[in-house]
Amino acid sequence: MNTILVIDDNTDYRTSFREVLEMENYKALEAENGQIGLQMIQSYRPDIILCDVEMPVMNGMDVLKKVKADPTLAKIPFVIISGQNDRELVQTAYDLGAEAYLTKPLPIKELLAVIVRFLQARTIS
Repeated sequence: MNTILVIDDNTDYRTSFREVLEMENYKALEAENGQIGLQMIQSYRPDIILCDVEMPVMNGMDVLKKVKADPTLAKIPFVIISGQNDRELVQTAYDLGAEAYLTKPLPIKELLAVIVRFLQARTIS
């Protein structure tokens, strides 16, 4: 069973994502801020990370930097899910190594398609 970590300070988003992921037979983990998320990434080594940008304690871009700087974590697909669609922010996320940038609110089908794409790519490589 593939594990997906959802890092978001919004409880409603985390819960919604977790419920959808579990209905699709994924193991879903939740973290309410970047610092807890980073600890969970190091402990659980999820198959995919879904991460918000604006959060207390540690923001999503800082989590992304730390994950991509660690050779043992860098290959985990990192998907930014944010309410912000600023072109510069999107470019920064890609420059730091994000594999995808999705804007909230997003259709669940789009989220699931991205997850399937990354899991299939990991299986092939």
